[in-house]
Amino acid sequence: MTVELPPSGRRPRRRIAVGVIGLVAFLLAGLGAYAVARHDRLQDTKYCGHDCVPGIGIGTVVEALQGRGHTCVDNRQFWSCRLSIGRVRFEADLFRSVSGADFSEYISKVEARIVNPDSTTAAAGLDYTSWFAALPHRDDPSTAEKVRGWLTEQITGDGDVTFIMDWEYTLEREANTRSVELTMSRRH
Repeated sequence: MTVELPPSGRRPRRRIAVGVIGLVAFLLAGLGAYAVARHDRLQDTKYCGHDCVPGIGIGTVVEALQGRGHTCVDNRQFWSCRLSIGRVRFEADLFRSVSGADFSEYISKVEARIVNPDSTTAAAGLDYTSWFAALPHRDDPSTAEKVRGWLTEQITGDGDVTFIMDWEYTLEREANTRSVELTMSRRH
């Protein structure tokens, strides 16, 4: 004897089967995209080993700073860029990677300072340091936002050291001033 399910009994099973197939296809597509992105990121790091901000040349950052009014000087091992607005100074030292075939092309460490900020330049100082801190994570908005959140917390607090995605961030304050320095380097 054969028992046939009524048509309404088949539909929920079909919906579940279609849902499971859709979920599996979605996960496989995500894994494929991750593998491609990871491969591209590994290709980026081939040029300077694992000691640099991958996929972005030091010249690109220097040009961006000059485009915002900074005066930049090449000191062989690092670029030094400065911008003064009244008493407030924005300073950045971009250290070259010493590993890889063309060490002068990539950044291994950044020191960004805001000297003599006042209450009207506090937000600009946070934006300035956040821009540098997000460079290694520029293709990962979630991590970049975490870095910005950490910086906001540290600038209003006492300063600290934290590690995010193999990068070490240190925020230091000059005593009795609002001056801050962010150092960002590859964690070894």
